[in-house]
Amino acid sequence: MPIKAWELDPHFKYEIMQEPGGEHLTACYQCSTCTLGCPITEIIPSYNPRKFIQMSLLGMRKEVLTNPDLWICAICQTCTARCPQNVVVGDVLSVLRRIAEKEAEAGNITIESPRPLFEKAFLHTLEKYGRLYDMGLAMEYYPKREGSKIKGMKAMMDDYRGFGMRMFKRGKMGPLGGHGMLKGMRPSKIKQREVMEKIFEWAEEHEK
Repeated sequence: MPIKAWELDPHFKYEIMQEPGGEHLTACYQCSTCTLGCPITEIIPSYNPRKFIQMSLLGMRKEVLTNPDLWICAICQTCTARCPQNVVVGDVLSVLRRIAEKEAEAGNITIESPRPLFEKAFLHTLEKYGRLYDMGLAMEYYPKREGSKIKGMKAMMDDYRGFGMRMFKRGKMGPLGGHGMLKGMRPSKIKQREVMEKIFEWAEEHEK
């Protein structure tokens, strides 16, 4: 893909470096150690975290923020441990994701990956109950991903037909609440849930 100089954003790298986690972006000298050691490449050979650093430095703002691969990183920190320049690649990718979400909320770009929806549903479950509530997470995530409750429920049943049954058998979730095979439909809240609420309030305040 040819790079058109007039479409580049020379301020993009500075925007990234102003965010917590993106401070050392320009220290990268493109040695590819991050990509060569990335466990994701064993599953998706085309995945290349170094590419996001390079494109960000070049100012390819739109190409970076709309790339579905931006959401693949599992933040395992293998690349960070091996980087000779101490660039925290996972944190840089997290910064890019936050910028992408803000741009999507403003209507400037479209995010194709469903991961932001999943992460929001996951955090909402933690904030509400203080712990993961599998069924509640699924009930919130699938309708948003599919665009309607009916389509969401159908997609959830299709996905759960395989691994969902294994979760039922192991007592991870069940249809009626309770214990063992019947566990999981009703949420279980932690004690002192107000502590978790304060953590989320603090995080939201410092994100502004």
